[in-house]
Amino acid sequence: MQWRVLASTAGNSHDWGDEVVLFNSLSGATHLLERAAGQILDQLTISPGDAESIALKMADIWHVEMDENLVSYVRDVLMSLHALVLIERV
Repeated sequence: MQWRVLASTAGNSHDWGDEVVLFNSLSGATHLLERAAGQILDQLTISPGDAESIALKMADIWHVEMDENLVSYVRDVLMSLHALVLIERV
């Protein structure tokens, strides 16, 4: 399943220490995300992807091993971002 960032989300985030503040112009909601979720969102802003392809990119960025636990974590974050109406299925 491929995911992409909604247009209402793109470019509306700011780093805030170990977290990211994000404004969704469509819903009017402001979200405070973990830095990892913000980085995953950044990757989806660059190009749509599925959990496996995003996990591979994050493994490189975070200097961790690519394994099923990482893919599962990314999948969970993607579902959370989708529930917040920040990303959509392609």
